[in-house]
Amino acid sequence: MKTKVMILTLFSILLLSSLAFADEVLVTVNGKLINHDDLFIEENGVVYGAVGPLAEKLGIEVNWMELPRLAVLKIDEAYYCFGVDTNLLIINNQDFFLKQKTIMRDHRVYVAMEDLIEQLGLTISYNEKLIHVVVTDERITVDPATIRPLNYTPEDLYWLSKIVEIEARGGSVNKKTAVANVVLNRVASPRFPNTVYDVIYQRGQFPPVYTSRFTTIEPSENSIIAATRALMGVKVAKDCLFFNYIPWASKADRFYKLIEGDYFYY
Repeated sequence: MKTKVMILTLFSILLLSSLAFADEVLVTVNGKLINHDDLFIEENGVVYGAVGPLAEKLGIEVNWMELPRLAVLKIDEAYYCFGVDTNLLIINNQDFFLKQKTIMRDHRVYVAMEDLIEQLGLTISYNEKLIHVVVTDERITVDPATIRPLNYTPEDLYWLSKIVEIEARGGSVNKKTAVANVVLNRVASPRFPNTVYDVIYQRGQFPPVYTSRFTTIEPSENSIIAATRALMGVKVAKDCLFFNYIPWASKADRFYKLIEGDYFYY
């Protein structure tokens, strides 16, 4: 009963305050979590959408004018001209002003999500904590090859949040996501058990789980968010299977990255 109450509490906490994360934006389109190739990005707390690719997915004609550096969209009989690093939007030679300046990244013009909603008529919601954009629009079709499969239970989230809390307590969401990645990478590996619970209780692997503290520990909001993002496919530690607070000479050739004091290894 206590576990069930805890699971319900975990999901309710996901509806609370704003925090800082790793920089990958999760995107769901019409109920499907997708690999979106930076269709949306986040910078300085603002979520931007790539106006050209999004417009094309809506069947809107898009052209790029190099000299004035304008992305030009033809919507019905109107021409929308989005510049770079400007609030100015020109519609049929009339000046309008966006709430946020546009930005250019990797040869794409990005427009703040709130302006995309207004100008393109997209139905978009946003979970600030998970950095999760949800797009609902029947005009957009989802390529099956881009869909991220989701196959986890509330119990997986519960146990993953607990091990993240005890192994990375005080760490950022980014580090905690890396720890969660290690657990999930083990679940996917034939070298380890195939459930979150069995991985964290595998003898000799995560010593803190055998302490009384682990039995009573309550995952923090950051740990729950990190575990959720990892389960949804965010990769901070890529294919890492190990981490330790001191470097391992025996695994030097499989070293990946030092993250906030812990060494991660393939």
